[in-house]
Amino acid sequence: MLSRHLFLPVFALLLGGCTQYREVPPQTAEGQACIQQCNETQRACERSEDESYQGFKVIYDSQNQSYQNCLHSTEDPNLKTMCPKPTAIAGPDYRICSEVYKNCFVKCGGRYEKIE
Repeated sequence: MLSRHLFLPVFALLLGGCTQYREVPPQTAEGQACIQQCNETQRACERSEDESYQGFKVIYDSQNQSYQNCLHSTEDPNLKTMCPKPTAIAGPDYRICSEVYKNCFVKCGGRYEKIE
């Protein structure tokens, strides 16, 4: 799975908009083993984000069902405006996982090179 990250262009959102970077992994066996740990940590972080999102989605679905029930329980337009709308949710946010991975990658001896 290490090859998944080799020389992959990375968009540095915090470092300059659309500037592109590529990962240069460490060449030592220890560094490569360290990067493997970074990959595993990133995957665990993404799974955690997915689980959190699923939990929020369950709440949203319940709120939405209550909202729909409220809307269909009356003909009075004034009462329909009092139905509590569900709280919107966004999808999983993997940005923190990416930042943790990038920091780990550098601590393992990897570096990011700007693509000219």
